[in-house]
Amino acid sequence: MACGSGGERGSSAGSLPGDATAIRSVDFEALPAARTLLDQLGSGNVDKASTLYADLTGDRREEAIVPVTSQGTLGNIAYLVLRLDSGKPEVVLTRTVDKSSASGLQMSVDAGVLQETRGVYGPEDPFCCPSQLRETRFQWDGSRLQVETETLVQQPPGAKN
Repeated sequence: MACGSGGERGSSAGSLPGDATAIRSVDFEALPAARTLLDQLGSGNVDKASTLYADLTGDRREEAIVPVTSQGTLGNIAYLVLRLDSGKPEVVLTRTVDKSSASGLQMSVDAGVLQETRGVYGPEDPFCCPSQLRETRFQWDGSRLQVETETLVQQPPGAKN
């Protein structure tokens, strides 16, 4: 077993813990952290149907990547990333849009790595089409998801975020 994999003694490398998918039964809308975030944002709704599940911590248990949607053209205005710690949901990352941004957030998971994508607008960019995208990748540090890398990517002419 690799160091820091979070595996349990006596378990085989291929077997999953019995609670590997337990996070799926959490009522995200009822969580105090979600209620607080919605109050801070002043609008939005937890979008359980668009929640992503993936093992981001290497413990072979799923974490939940929970979007908060504007229910409008802005799309997702925030995300909460939660894991279960002793059966209780714990926030390990909160991401929100900049209030002055015309772009929402998108989260995705590639090979167990969380990535955030958001538009970066230049002075001449129309609201539909940022000229750049900021891609931020996160890594688990043992207690939180931390920024690993951040890169700006040029959008092809005419591309939409």
